[in-house]
Amino acid sequence: MTTIFEQPSFIEAATKFFGRQRGPEELARLFAIFRVGEHHAVITIGDWLKSTPELEVKTGFSRLIWDEGRHTQIWTQRMAELISQEAVDRLYPDPRQVAFANTEYFRLWDEYGKADCLPKRLAYIYVVDGWAAIAYSVYLNHIDPVTKWHLQTILTDEHFHVAFGRQMAEKYVMSERDKDLLAREEEKIAAILLNVTDGFLSSEV
Repeated sequence: MTTIFEQPSFIEAATKFFGRQRGPEELARLFAIFRVGEHHAVITIGDWLKSTPELEVKTGFSRLIWDEGRHTQIWTQRMAELISQEAVDRLYPDPRQVAFANTEYFRLWDEYGKADCLPKRLAYIYVVDGWAAIAYSVYLNHIDPVTKWHLQTILTDEHFHVAFGRQMAEKYVMSERDKDLLAREEEKIAAILLNVTDGFLSSEV
């Protein structure tokens, strides 16, 4: 399934954004923003795990929680390597929050947490992580070797998440009602992500 985020216009915009020259402090702030999403995913999918009856989906959610927790740690470690652990503790003490004017980015994670049924939850997994995978694939061409090594690990996980979400949707989203919920949630998430993307491109991060 091709998405709007695989179109040349998105790739070109992402290339311009990630191609900006950034010093250690700017990179640490960017990584702190990335970390917010990873950490929110840990919390939200952990909540989903408790209310999901399908064992196969539960097992996948467990893997996703572990992955997102690892990503949170990776970005934290890279920030500390760039600006010191003391600076991370002082400037970015809470992985759930960061000063960033892109309100749609935080709305995305709020809406993520409101997904109250399996079709909506699976849509968030494969749409949001698909968007992240495309963006990170572009970023691989513009980063230092150490960050690139870490990002390749993250990217492998994102591809797994997308495949998992789609496979579970094909298997468990069967009724017309659930299929409609899935499609509507896809559209809603894509619209939010367009605003999130615009916010990143217009920011000074």
